[in-house]
Amino acid sequence: MTDSVIELDLSTPWEPPEPPAPQRRLQARWVAAAVVLAVTLGVLVAAGPRPDGGRLYSVQVQVLQAQVSNGRLIVARYQPTAPGPMIEARRASDGSLLWEHSAGLQLQMAVAGPDVVLLLSESNMGDGVSNGLVVLDAATGKELWSRPRIGIQGTNAEVVVVEEVRSTTQTIIMDVPDQEPGVNYARTKPERRFFGLAARTGAVVWDVTIPAGHDVDLGWASPYESRLVGFDELGPTGQLTRRDARTGAVTETHQLDVSGTSAMLGSGWLDSSGPANNRLVVYPGGERGADVYDLATGRKLFRWAGDNGGGSLFRCTDRFFCAGDDTGLTAVDSTTGKPRWHLDGPVVVAGFAGERLLIGTFSQASSQMAALRPTLTGIVDSRTGTVVKKLADWRVLNTDGSRPLVWRPVDERTAILGELDPATGTVAVFATAENWFGDPMCSVDGRFLACLVGGELSVWRLPNPH
Repeated sequence: MTDSVIELDLSTPWEPPEPPAPQRRLQARWVAAAVVLAVTLGVLVAAGPRPDGGRLYSVQVQVLQAQVSNGRLIVARYQPTAPGPMIEARRASDGSLLWEHSAGLQLQMAVAGPDVVLLLSESNMGDGVSNGLVVLDAATGKELWSRPRIGIQGTNAEVVVVEEVRSTTQTIIMDVPDQEPGVNYARTKPERRFFGLAARTGAVVWDVTIPAGHDVDLGWASPYESRLVGFDELGPTGQLTRRDARTGAVTETHQLDVSGTSAMLGSGWLDSSGPANNRLVVYPGGERGADVYDLATGRKLFRWAGDNGGGSLFRCTDRFFCAGDDTGLTAVDSTTGKPRWHLDGPVVVAGFAGERLLIGTFSQASSQMAALRPTLTGIVDSRTGTVVKKLADWRVLNTDGSRPLVWRPVDERTAILGELDPATGTVAVFATAENWFGDPMCSVDGRFLACLVGGELSVWRLPNPH
C-alpha cells in the first residue's frame, strides 16, 4: 500500500486546542549541544495568519537557533556589532519581542523550559572542555543563577542534572586505541559526582558520587531529548543501583551475575513508551557483542553476537530487542535472544506508536542536527515485522516524542507539512511552506511549530490533533 494524503480545508477558521500541561521539551541531548546551524537572515516580519495553513510570521534576524516553549519563541541570533549571540524571547502567537539578553562569545545553545531558559557555554579550562550554565527567567530574561565548570547531563520537571568537572573527567573520545574492529572498548572509569540543581535557584537538591570503577547509564525520556528521568550505576561486583533523576533517590537495587569489565551498559528503551525496564544490556570490555540480564533474577539470559561498532541493542517492543547493521534491522526475543524477524536494507526505527514502529532511513543531510531526522519509509507491525504501510518520501519534522509531524518536498523550493496517523499511515496536510530548500531544524510545543530552514525561520499555528 502507498501513502495517503488528506488536504485539510483551511478556509474555515478554527479554534486552537487548549495548551497541554506544562512540561520541559528540550530539543537535543547535551552531547549534541555544541552543534548549531548558522544562517544569515534579515529582519523580523510579523503578520496575521496567512492562507498557507496557519503560518503566522517569519523571523529573519541572523538566527542561529530557535525553540518554542510555553507560548514563547526563544531565539538565538548573531549581533552585528558585538561578540556573542543575542537571546530573544518573543510571543509565539505573533512574534512580538518580550525581552533580550546579550550572551557570551562561547555560547553553544539556548534551551527553553516552561519557566526558565538555559544558556550553555563551552570553555577550555586546561584540563578538558567543560560547560558553564547561565539560567534566565523565561518571563523576563532576568538572570537567575549561573554555575561554571560543570558538564550538563539533562533536565526534568524538578531539576537540572549536572556533573562536576574534574581533571579526571573524560570528554568525548575521538580516537580509540588500536584494537580489533568491533571489539568493545572499556575506558578508564574515574570517580564521578552528579548534582540535581533546582531550576530556578540553582540550589543543590541532591548530590550523588559514583565510585571509581563503576559504570553509569543515563536514561532519557526519548532518544532526541534531554529530559533525564533516571540513571543506573553498575559496580564491578555486579551490584546495580537505579536512581530517580528528579530526586537522586535509590528506587531499585539488583545483584547481577556479571563478571569482568564492562565497556557500556543500557536498559534498552529508546523512549518512555514501554513498561518498567526488566532487562539490562552489558557490553563486556575486550569482547564482541553484549550480554542481556534479567533484573528479577540477576542471571544472564543470552549473549547477543552483534558487534558494538555496528550498532547496539535497544527495546523496540516490550518483548523484543532490535539492532541495526549493514544487513538491515533485526528483532530478537528479549528472553531467549532468538531472531523473530528481519527487515533488509538500511533501516532505522524513527518512532513508536503502540504495536507499530515507524521506520525510515538516513539520507545525506546538510547538517549534523538535520541528520537526526530520518526519511520515513513505512510502518511496521512490531510483533511480526510486516510492513503494513509504505510511506513515500515523508521526512520527520520533530523528534521530541510529541505529535508525529512530517514534511515532503514538492519542488526545489516548496514543501508540504502534515501530521501522520501511525495507525493508518494517512498524512493530513496542514500547510505549504515556501523558500523551503535544505534540511529543517524544527521545534514543536503545544499549538506552535517553528522551523529554521534555507535562510528563514517560520512559525505556524498547528491545527487540532488529527
